[in-house]
Amino acid sequence: MLRNKKRGSINVPQCSIVLNLEPILAARNIKTPYAYLVQQGINGNSVQKMLNGTSVQLNYDQLTKLCVSLNCTPNDLFATRDLQLPTEHALQSLKVLSKENVLSITDWLAGKTLEEIEELMKGK
Repeated sequence: MLRNKKRGSINVPQCSIVLNLEPILAARNIKTPYAYLVQQGINGNSVQKMLNGTSVQLNYDQLTKLCVSLNCTPNDLFATRDLQLPTEHALQSLKVLSKENVLSITDWLAGKTLEEIEELMKGK
């Protein structure tokens, strides 16, 4: 018989691959991430852990809901932290965790003229 066992051996600050929602939420201009993610069908306790950086697991249902609602791929949701890899390693495609340089779409567009925004919307 399988027993439920607490994941006491996992220490989030030591994990090298981490869930990094802040950049994608800022890019999508989501001002109330907790309410948004709960509205997408993710449990409130899970959302709180995801947002405060203490989440130690993510199931496929949650991953699917995040990717569908945020229109992104799993690679957009994860980042590496203190991970030394060979330059040709596939995990190099993940971003490196950084609290700096998180720019919302509003901030990014603030420096653009109306003509530049129109050109961007046309795809030129």
